[in-house]
Amino acid sequence: MTEIRLPLTIVYETQAPVAVRDVIAALSSADEIASDVASLLPGLIDGLIVERSSLNVRVVKEGSLREALFLAILVTYQDDLSKEVPPMLERIFDVTVSDKYDTLATVVFLTVLFYGAGLAVDAAKKAFSDSLPRQKLDELIDVLARETGKPASDIRSQVEARFRKPAAAKRVVKSAKEFFLPSQRQSNAPVSFDRDRVPSEVIREIPYPSAADKEQDFDRYIPKYDVELELHAQDKDKRATGWAAIAKDVSDERLKLRFVDPVRPADLWQKETARADIVVVSKLTSEGYVPAELQVIAVHSAS
Repeated sequence: MTEIRLPLTIVYETQAPVAVRDVIAALSSADEIASDVASLLPGLIDGLIVERSSLNVRVVKEGSLREALFLAILVTYQDDLSKEVPPMLERIFDVTVSDKYDTLATVVFLTVLFYGAGLAVDAAKKAFSDSLPRQKLDELIDVLARETGKPASDIRSQVEARFRKPAAAKRVVKSAKEFFLPSQRQSNAPVSFDRDRVPSEVIREIPYPSAADKEQDFDRYIPKYDVELELHAQDKDKRATGWAAIAKDVSDERLKLRFVDPVRPADLWQKETARADIVVVSKLTSEGYVPAELQVIAVHSAS
């Protein structure tokens, strides 16, 4: 087994001193996210096993708040547990497709962070949104796909699986919100990770933490594309009620159907089937998240 130390430099471009409680909240959130990074890395690097991990502080400086951290991971190979992993393994974590990041761990850290931020925006708007945090997530997944050679859809599925359970989803949303506290308290000051600068307009869209977050349950919004719909109930005059459909890619149950602009009820009126892009709205139940509604965002064909 070998311990590898992967550096992570975070700079909040704050102009005034940052409250100790906000520094603690940000560091605690970074520690939570780092645990997710260690869990996701084996899915990106074939044969890798992470035995143990910890996020450690090298230095915290004021001025602009600068956190110099390193993620220490104890690793081995799946097919050779009895031998020490050679130090050359560190090169696997180098990023070659982008000059913004020092290591793959930074990209995975940001992927988790902006996955949580995207969920937070959806929960606040109560709808799936193509928010700036979600656009950043898409960019990061593309970097991981090019760096690892794995399909972007597989990487996205790995991340979603990590946070499928309600407790995990709530945790990553809380971590994303609290991570940006030092920035949000100072006019959404930009934050840099290695050489990737996240601007104020992205941070501004991330909801501010509140005391109600601990008790709040939120719906999940998952887009699915080119899905076949079987239409079972229709009302030409209404967008949000009177419609129901089955999407077998989602569930065998009949679910409420809603239309999202620019799609109109007339687009599917008196049709039996359709192929459409949808957003699946899942609600929290005692059995976890269960699909409850289908939102139609585009129609490709109907008959």
